[in-house]
Amino acid sequence: MSSPNSAVEIKLGDLFDESGHLVVGANDVFDTELGEVIKPSSVQGQFLTRIYGDDRTRLDADIEAALQGYQAQRTKEPNKQKGKSWRYPIGTTIALGSPDRRYFWTAYGYMGNDLRVQSNADEIWNSLSRLWEEVRRKGHGMDVAIPVIGADLARTNLPRMTLAKLIILSFVVASKKEFVTRKLTLVIYPKDLDNTDFYVLEDFLKSACF
Repeated sequence: MSSPNSAVEIKLGDLFDESGHLVVGANDVFDTELGEVIKPSSVQGQFLTRIYGDDRTRLDADIEAALQGYQAQRTKEPNKQKGKSWRYPIGTTIALGSPDRRYFWTAYGYMGNDLRVQSNADEIWNSLSRLWEEVRRKGHGMDVAIPVIGADLARTNLPRMTLAKLIILSFVVASKKEFVTRKLTLVIYPKDLDNTDFYVLEDFLKSACF
């Protein structure tokens, strides 16, 4: 980017192979139960398995500790039969892990009582804006990798390419306002290659950053 001194990278790969900090998209109740509630192959599901060794009790405890500052904003959902029932505002973002390896969880979608996640462009933009604020506070300028959040399980009605552009643009806008991180890597999973036009993203990247 011409200003500030930051870079944006788009690559094909596995999010969990990236060094530096990682972003995990979450729903508004921060569910972690695999199966009917959270798909094991999702980023959230892989996070539990690959980072926490399937220790959901420990992950839930860390999430609850990180959400302590948001308790005044949460509301109880009485009709949700599975998973968690405390709802937090869309955009709520927490940081797990250590200063050398943060995992930024950002709530971008509403988890319905039917266990279907709903979101839209405004909610994703809001969650991304809050995400960059948290990265500024706790990321120490280190590299950050992010998947195309909202692309699979959230009912956004937005194509993957549109979501990718939305992530890039939100980061550029936030960075122009105040430095966020030295490099953002948008990671595209190999299985999504057929739905991704890297040439279009390259042109968009050049126009957005400069």
